[in-house]
Amino acid sequence: MMERIDRPDQAANVMIPRHKDSRGREVRIGIIDCGGPFRAALRDALEAQPFSTTLIEGNVQRTTPSQVMPDIIVSSHAAWQHSAPTLCAPNDGQPGIPVLVIADQVLTSDVREILSLGAAGILLAETAAQHISWALPAISDGHRVVSPEISDAMISEYLASTIAAAQEGSARDRVHSLSHREQQVLSLVSRGMSNRAIASSLFISPETVKDHVRAICTKLKVANRVQAAHVAWLARTHEWRAACTADG
Repeated sequence: MMERIDRPDQAANVMIPRHKDSRGREVRIGIIDCGGPFRAALRDALEAQPFSTTLIEGNVQRTTPSQVMPDIIVSSHAAWQHSAPTLCAPNDGQPGIPVLVIADQVLTSDVREILSLGAAGILLAETAAQHISWALPAISDGHRVVSPEISDAMISEYLASTIAAAQEGSARDRVHSLSHREQQVLSLVSRGMSNRAIASSLFISPETVKDHVRAICTKLKVANRVQAAHVAWLARTHEWRAACTADG
């Protein structure tokens, strides 16, 4: 069942559904959006939940007193940046209403910025209807929520960076196991120089360079000079990251 309340002094449409959280407390949910098909889908998802819904015509701000104030605001827009004004609303030193941001697309690089603005959660519009039933009670209980699709992408990026860091660290250790001359030769090999060019640069014979390349491949546990060059590149990347961390 859905009630409808008209507030002609306001411009936007806000739905205020009521439900009980995990502690049995009644919670009002305000939804600010730009209309469109998602509103109908979200309304259907809310009506499917075991709580009554009230539709209010009006604009509910995050901290401005009004006749009916929600306990949680759902801000749904195609681009998450359009939810920024709701997130950044002044609160005059008082706790603001938790805001759940719903957007068509959210990059993993956007997540930190959205949360730093004070969002209580982030969902993708495509799957928000199926996640809203657990997201709202979790926010009501004081937790932050993130769409499983977003969290999966963030975990994948984290694991990839962890694996890359391990590979880079291993490459650094292997390169450091080389003699000073072998490291010189490896540096030139990684630049694509031939044995003859390396010999000319280091004032040694091509045969000596060949022996060094053979020893380098053995110590680095690689099959050829191309793989050895890749190890050198990984080692340099590790050192570059370490330098950036130290500077930062």
